[in-house]
Amino acid sequence: MRLVERVADGWRLLVGPVGAVEEVTADAVVVATPAPASARLLAEVAPDAAFALAGVDYASVALVTIVLDERVELPGSGFLVPPVDGRFVKAATFSSNKWSWVADSGRTVLRASVGRAGESTALQVQDDDLVARVLADLAEAVGPLPTPADTHVQRWGGALPQYVVGHLDTVAMVRRSVAGVRGLEVCGAACGGVGIAAVVAGAQEAVSRLLADLGD
Repeated sequence: MRLVERVADGWRLLVGPVGAVEEVTADAVVVATPAPASARLLAEVAPDAAFALAGVDYASVALVTIVLDERVELPGSGFLVPPVDGRFVKAATFSSNKWSWVADSGRTVLRASVGRAGESTALQVQDDDLVARVLADLAEAVGPLPTPADTHVQRWGGALPQYVVGHLDTVAMVRRSVAGVRGLEVCGAACGGVGIAAVVAGAQEAVSRLLADLGD
């Protein structure tokens, strides 16, 4: 989305890539972009919300998926690593332990998350190096692992909003600002929590508020 503009009968939006920008009109708008983009889009229509969102920092992350051809016994469904431990991996999920449809393949599937706030340089390495460092950390955590049958690295730049002290006050300011603009709502990970469940719940709540507002 490139523009959110209030017009007499609703909203005018500009969407699409450079060279193929499309104009859309709407009765109502839900802005669900990351905080920096939301701040830019809301600058004219909800300046207090824009100011609050502009202060939300983000961290980059990479997800490394590892497939082992054989079944490996792993404890639990994964683990989290606190920053004080000084490890490269910050979290791991044992997918084949969590979901039966993965386990039914007869393989072991693990996924590790790397990249913390302020550590973006750690992700500026080749995929092979990233995988090697992840495997080394996993081996220390759960013991030696067989040579992977396959690996996949997915990088997400600036994907994780950082919730500092006072973040709830920031969200409250966004809500108050947007509440004063009929037909406008804001949601997303910066406002309602990271993760699929939190993001979906936040979107549902935003739409419910919007429909109630338009129904008045």
